[in-house]
Amino acid sequence: LIGKLFFGTFLAGGLCIVFFPFLWKKKKKQLLEKRKKKLVKEFKDLILSFGASLKAGYSIENAFLEACRDLTYLYDASADILQECKSMKRQMENHISLEALLNDLGERSRMTDIMDFAKVFATAKKSGDLNAMIANTADVIGQKIELLAEIDVMLTGKKMEQRIMLLIPLFIMGYISLTSPGYFMPLYQNPMGILIMSACLLLYATAYLLSEKIMEIHI
Repeated sequence: LIGKLFFGTFLAGGLCIVFFPFLWKKKKKQLLEKRKKKLVKEFKDLILSFGASLKAGYSIENAFLEACRDLTYLYDASADILQECKSMKRQMENHISLEALLNDLGERSRMTDIMDFAKVFATAKKSGDLNAMIANTADVIGQKIELLAEIDVMLTGKKMEQRIMLLIPLFIMGYISLTSPGYFMPLYQNPMGILIMSACLLLYATAYLLSEKIMEIHI
């Protein structure tokens, strides 16, 4: 479509393959961010159940395993947090400490919330103030999740406007091409026209990237 609208032939769209690695990387990043948001919500439920099990009188390791069992009633077996729980249970049976496993999970997921929890957990385990630490951590993560949800709601309309604004130029060019055949031909058949259309395409791509950057909000 880009090749046809900007250069007059679908074959020119083949040149757009040079953007494929960039688009692939961008899509991969979007899916990763979505997966991280899901994992942090699952992790919050895990530590809430962990705290409840500790209050019920379980030892630290048994409380964690009980919390993992509780999550099986909340999430599908394919959920990332349940896969992590299975792996951590096996390693705990091999006498690897829970704080080391939590720290490993934080490093692999590259999630600040989990890494911070692992550090505070190791300190609180020594001081014996685990219940208060877990309750506070769950509250902080919960507030962050709620804030992100509010931001997503506020941005939903803006994201729709962004998509419409990005489609309007293509719609106008397509409409003119269909209703006035040959209108763009002078731009397709000479080097200067191709250069102008290439510059327009570059501006269009820049506008797309800028709009995506504006919509990114990190907490």
